Amino acid sequence: MKKISLLLAACLMTLAASAQMTFTFSNGVTATTETNPEDGSTTITVPAGTDLSGLITAVQIDGTTTKIDWGELEVFTYNNKAYGFRFVEDVWFCAVFFSDCHCGQGSNADGTSVADLTNITNNIIAMGRTAYTSTPKVTFSGVEGLPSSFIPKASIVFCTGDLDADKDDHSNFVSATATLYKTAGIPFIFIAGNHDFSPDYWTGENPDRGVTWSLDGSGGHAADLQTLSVIKDNNNHWNSQGVFDEGITYFTTGNNRAFEPQHFTFKFNDVRFYCANNYWFQKPHGAPSIASAATYYAPDPIINNLETFVGNHSDEASVWMQHYSFNAGSDIKRWWLDQQDYGKYIKTTDASAYGTNADVELWSNTGGTATQYANLKRDKLASLIEQTTNPIHFSGHSHVFSDMTWTNNGHSTRDYTCGANGRSGNTNNAYVSLNP
Repeated sequence: MKKISLLLAACLMTLAASAQMTFTFSNGVTATTETNPEDGSTTITVPAGTDLSGLITAVQIDGTTTKIDWGELEVFTYNNKAYGFRFVEDVWFCAVFFSDCHCGQGSNADGTSVADLTNITNNIIAMGRTAYTSTPKVTFSGVEGLPSSFIPKASIVFCTGDLDADKDDHSNFVSATATLYKTAGIPFIFIAGNHDFSPDYWTGENPDRGVTWSLDGSGGHAADLQTLSVIKDNNNHWNSQGVFDEGITYFTTGNNRAFEPQHFTFKFNDVRFYCANNYWFQKPHGAPSIASAATYYAPDPIINNLETFVGNHSDEASVWMQHYSFNAGSDIKRWWLDQQDYGKYIKTTDASAYGTNADVELWSNTGGTATQYANLKRDKLASLIEQTTNPIHFSGHSHVFSDMTWTNNGHSTRDYTCGANGRSGNTNNAYVSLNP
């Protein structure tokens, strides 16, 4: 069944209590109506697949008949007071996806300034709202089956990683995004990318690479802890607001010796969201010390926990995301292989079904072992995604927008990669997903 809401003015609680409303439907549609006592709105439920255009031919309020068109504001009077209401479909919610802000990192990283990112955030917040309805500053392509006047409001917003500069405390990113979304009351979820969680190395301006220990606390391990703290603080805020159908659950190995990437899931408006920091196969690591390097552990327990969870929630419509794309970008295989800056696969202390604990040269390996390991990981993730209902996948990392399908070994996953805000031609662009 589809539900349609009549959104009435704030004073309609009085109207709902005293006025008698009846609805006349076209095409012999059978529908039920229910009045919400909290705000006076009326919810109309019609059979799934019903053509909504011209559905309500008339509304009669205490004997006075008025006509309501889809999306158009109509005003009627009752007891010498004017009331306005609009006939809209409420089965849709709008999710906005962007990535790779590199806030304050500069043009060499396709970075976005704090001012520009703040402006982008304000434009997303303003989508479909009063100030933008006559001359919208948000335009859409690829939206089919909706009236040209339809400008969805952002219901939830996501950033798929690389928030700002390497080892940043994320204060610039948070001030330009998360703080503003909290004020607007729009749920905002972000995950870590390879510039936020150290992969097995960072490139760029920092000589202190990877998961390292440092006397002043600026090493990669300390930066990872800072990133995870900011992500979980943001998640805790939205959990506390009660905006999710089902609160956030984290996937971990249970290894108390290891730093865990803390991938997570939640349910929003009947859709399951699966969110991976960096990517689903990010290896947990033990903290380094002044005397020893970090110890890496196989990600198998995380993937096994995810597989069990998916098996119990396979009937739910799902949206998946991680920072790495499936196949967009010339270097994407290298990232799936967790390579060090000297070109070797990072080995784990324990055996893994998704790689090796051997010290394997992979930097220049364009086939053979490199292809085998990369495809093994991508196939596994694709198989999990395929088990869910009507899945869609979003990613980042490559800094360009792409719509590509990963197909291998009988698996096929469509991956929408978000471009970097600061890259020429990408500014102010994002993916908008309308979810029924």
